[in-house]
Amino acid sequence: MLMRVFFVLGLLICTATPAKAAELCNQTSYIIHVATGWPVNGGVSIRGWMRMRPGECRDVAEGVQLADDQPLYFYAKTSEAYLGGVREWRGTLALCVDEADFEVVANTRCAALGLASRDFIVRNGDERDRTVLVGPDNFNQHADIAGIQRLLQSAGYPVTSVDGYDGRGTDRAIERFLADASLTSRPANAALIDALESRAMARNATAGLTLCNETGGDVAAAIGYRTAEIWQSRGWWRLHAGECARLLANRLETANTYFYAEQINSGARRAINGASEGFCIAPARFLAEERTGCAERGYATANFRRIPDPVDGGVRVTLEDDDFEGPRRDN
Repeated sequence: MLMRVFFVLGLLICTATPAKAAELCNQTSYIIHVATGWPVNGGVSIRGWMRMRPGECRDVAEGVQLADDQPLYFYAKTSEAYLGGVREWRGTLALCVDEADFEVVANTRCAALGLASRDFIVRNGDERDRTVLVGPDNFNQHADIAGIQRLLQSAGYPVTSVDGYDGRGTDRAIERFLADASLTSRPANAALIDALESRAMARNATAGLTLCNETGGDVAAAIGYRTAEIWQSRGWWRLHAGECARLLANRLETANTYFYAEQINSGARRAINGASEGFCIAPARFLAEERTGCAERGYATANFRRIPDPVDGGVRVTLEDDDFEGPRRDN
């Protein structure tokens, strides 16, 4: 299945007594933003965004009276402060969201309402009592320190690793940040996380490659770029109509980055036109090194398009229907 980002992260379903109606715990090293939905007369009531720091637990259905047989829907994404693009926790139910804080009663007619579509996770019965979001590493009670380390990296203060332990290297990086921010003492972890996020957002807001889908259907996208001495291609991001995704968050100094996209329709795909640089791809989520010998390594080859010249370290590309070739059938 094609994913909008590579980093579709994990969750743990827990039941505990006592538990809130819908407690969500963030045990990742990322600040996350959560949208929540529940059935009402006339559709689904959806609201967002609830911001949660690493290590924080909150009731994502606060103020909502849910019957025992009512499902709860939620979708979570990371703050845009981080290098490497937005990570998300998503399911299979497409619901509407807005970019800014919102509250709406809607269903899947998102584009007609000027809204984007995201795939929400569905939780029923006891499953909705408590959900723990995790990443590749489950930091548990160390999530706040891991979050500080992650933000230090994104704000330009390198630390050796994101491990959740407040060692000498982390302390030195924090001291450099505090000096640059004209802060005389280290604040509490929550305030430090907020300050670091602001610094990282200012540094990375326009960096990288953002792809927007203004076609009449879904688009699957991949990127190709050079890291150190190795060419890499990776995918897939799946963008619904009207949706944007930041495929690469690192600052771009040259146009030496490429992208590939296919417009997805019922039973057919239309490949992007104006592309001439070959990279390896695979049908499912992939990360391929080097650009040659794709078939011998189990990959297919596709022609990628070069990005425009970056401005202030970033590029924004908008895809429309005429960016794609005539339809071809899936094999």
